[in-house]
Amino acid sequence: MAFCNYSQELVDSSYTTVDNVFITHYLPDAPSKYVDIYLFGLYLCSKQNGDNDIDVMARALNLDKDDILTAFTYWEELGLVSVLQKTPFEVVYRRVRQDDALLKKINPQKYRQFNKDIQNVLCGRIVSPNEFNEYYVFLETTFFEPKALVAVAKYCVEKKGEDINYPYILKVARNLSDSGVKTLEAVEEKLATSVKYTDDINLLFKALGIRRGVDFEDRRLFEKWTAGMGFSADTVYYVAKLNKKASMEKLDKKLEKYFKMGLFDEKAIKDYEKNREKMYELTASVNRILGVYYQSLDFIIEDYVTPWLQKGFDEDALQLIAKYCFKQNVRSIEGMNDVVGKFYKKGLVTSSAISDFTLQAVSRDAEIKEVLTAAGVERSVSSYDRANFKTWTEVWGFGKDMLLYVASLSVGANNPAAYMNKILSELKSKNIFDVEQAKQLSLLPKKQQKATVDYRTREYSKEEMDALFDNLDEVEI
Repeated sequence: MAFCNYSQELVDSSYTTVDNVFITHYLPDAPSKYVDIYLFGLYLCSKQNGDNDIDVMARALNLDKDDILTAFTYWEELGLVSVLQKTPFEVVYRRVRQDDALLKKINPQKYRQFNKDIQNVLCGRIVSPNEFNEYYVFLETTFFEPKALVAVAKYCVEKKGEDINYPYILKVARNLSDSGVKTLEAVEEKLATSVKYTDDINLLFKALGIRRGVDFEDRRLFEKWTAGMGFSADTVYYVAKLNKKASMEKLDKKLEKYFKMGLFDEKAIKDYEKNREKMYELTASVNRILGVYYQSLDFIIEDYVTPWLQKGFDEDALQLIAKYCFKQNVRSIEGMNDVVGKFYKKGLVTSSAISDFTLQAVSRDAEIKEVLTAAGVERSVSSYDRANFKTWTEVWGFGKDMLLYVASLSVGANNPAAYMNKILSELKSKNIFDVEQAKQLSLLPKKQQKATVDYRTREYSKEEMDALFDNLDEVEI
């Protein structure tokens, strides 16, 4: 017996994983009975007891053993299993391989016309069997129309010459396929309209110092920047001038960075580049305050600081937030990003606005402290107290005078806050919000006897920080 095994209960309640390649490229063409056998056999692979044999499969699927043998012979020919022996019957499942198996499945007659057409297009050389195989795998895995691939090859020959290599043809075809263009009509329309970018791209080439002809990939990138990302042709040209001697791929990365940061026009990009040194200083300052160190600041500037500034935060505000984060043990740039989001939800993007908000929070804490004192509680204001006060005033609608009165009734209770909740709840249910009316009520809960309770709680060095963060935590990101 093996050292470790699954329990039968675990096996029965677990899952059988089926490779997606099997579902997309084998299942559609296989007889349904053969699919049942393959899947049930895959399930039996997880069983290590006597239930794992051909008799179990035959009974479960109501099949003859000969049917099962025929099915596994079919799957063996496709390379998915190996039949090790027939008596007793033993099968080993193999890793599902996409390319080799697809070639085995392809009917030689299926692409007879395609073979002729593609060879006529590439008449300057002989198409090798390996190249044909690459085309077949692409067509089988993407459902790209063969005639559409011929059209792509014709386009590439017109742009690059008859000695064009097949990886370039397939690169163009894959780009089209990834964008959902797979039929002959759609491909021809796409290739025809792409010519309109030639003049714009030639200007980019001049700015970048590129000396070659415009190809499909260049047009695809230009369309991505303008139609996809929303940059104007003038903005793309401006960025190209800023990055002389860069390749189209490097220009693409640059534009993706600006897109991520929300910089879409020339002025915004110019300001960003002009103030980049200040950005490094601000980012380094925020990191120092948080107590973190990053070898490279570029990704922090691009992913965090620039978006913060784009939302309207000023430098002083970000440094102030960093200080709050440090005091609250938020010691990462990702954690600070969450806190910045809470400030933004509150509309607090300047240091003065944050200071005013803090003063309001501290003022509320002073009111809460007054209520606690009236209830005989002498300690710092906690998050629990703030939550209660918010409920009593904003949700239930009681004024401060009522809270002070009920607090006076709670002196000596084991848990004054809980005692206040009971009284206030009863008053609310009777729609009594006036102190004089409350005094006339004779059904107030009986006060509990004073008990010795240890009210020791954590003391914060800066109550302002606590008040501020409890109020911020009311904001959902």
